[in-house]
Amino acid sequence: MIKNKNLEKWKNEFYSCCNCGLCREQIDYKSGTYGICPVWEVYGSDSYTGRGRSNIAQALLEGRLEYTPRLIEHTYKCLLCGNCKEHCTWTGLYIDVPEIVKAMRRDIVDGGLELESLKKVDSNVEKFHNVFGKNPSEMTKWAADLNLPKKGNILYWSGCYNSFRYPKTSRSVVAILREANINPAYLGEEEWCCGGPQDANGQKNLSEELIKHNVKMIKASGAKIIITACAGCYHSLKSDWPKVIDGLPFKIVHISEFVAGLLTKGEIRFKKPISRKVTYHDPCHLGRYEGVYDPPRDILKTIPKLEFVEMLRNRENAWCCGGGGGATAVAFPELSNKIVKIRIDEAKNAKADSIVTACPFCKNTLTNATKNNMEVYDLPVLIAEAMDLEV
Repeated sequence: MIKNKNLEKWKNEFYSCCNCGLCREQIDYKSGTYGICPVWEVYGSDSYTGRGRSNIAQALLEGRLEYTPRLIEHTYKCLLCGNCKEHCTWTGLYIDVPEIVKAMRRDIVDGGLELESLKKVDSNVEKFHNVFGKNPSEMTKWAADLNLPKKGNILYWSGCYNSFRYPKTSRSVVAILREANINPAYLGEEEWCCGGPQDANGQKNLSEELIKHNVKMIKASGAKIIITACAGCYHSLKSDWPKVIDGLPFKIVHISEFVAGLLTKGEIRFKKPISRKVTYHDPCHLGRYEGVYDPPRDILKTIPKLEFVEMLRNRENAWCCGGGGGATAVAFPELSNKIVKIRIDEAKNAKADSIVTACPFCKNTLTNATKNNMEVYDLPVLIAEAMDLEV
């Protein structure tokens, strides 16, 4: 039997839900109505909304419900995108449904009933310190010829996805920084997964183990500024790590923030015009979770010949890519595919020929959905191209 010890800690949140239904109401954008919860829009059941999940949490705590295989699947069919929280206006509380869901998942994991597909990912991380289960030595292939130092004031955090799947993004970041006379440090094999996917899966203990190791390694590097191009890593380092270790002696900066600052100070410039019509997809972890909306847009609007257009749902209203912090896309790929295709249609309706994002996981889901019909850029790659840098 699953105990609700983690859920108990969040009871003040879900007991505060007034059941107003704002988290499931559709927003009228004049040109049509669009849902807030992507999973609700796919399945149409109120149980998938923020209100529904709060009611389920309350019923579990009061003993009116018990975890069944179906309810466990239901709990993992949440993207943790935060759009319900963004639109919750009850007395200004903004009920944190993603944290309620994560508490439920921790109870599920503690009860030994985590989904098998996610157990495999967590096993990979436990053994190899990356979500792909690759030999740690392969993580540094992208930087083999770059001679990056192990120590320095500014450190680049590559992350699992950019290290193994999108090495061009990491190489672009280094090229951009070096153009500004910054030679970043890099932990190499000592950089373990940030712990974000495990926090999303409910594997709190594993997540904390990863965090403690990474903080120890960063402290040893002497870094005071950590730059990352991964929205998930950015959120994890900036907001989740301090919950585990107080007083982190370094600052976390997303590459979009850093580049926007370099452009403002005139320390880098764009040399190559790019004749494309692009739209920007806000990653949930960078946008709704951390409030970084303007820097990526400011950069895109500065690139010569680049035409920038917004999708209908953007900034705090942006539609999730369907990745769900890694959990949803792995456990329920069909659900993820339905959600991301809606986002692709929005990009097409905006008459864009390319999508730019600032998260490798978003790039992954968006690229898989476009099937080569639309170019998907990770922001640093486009920046490096506009700077006419060799990567």
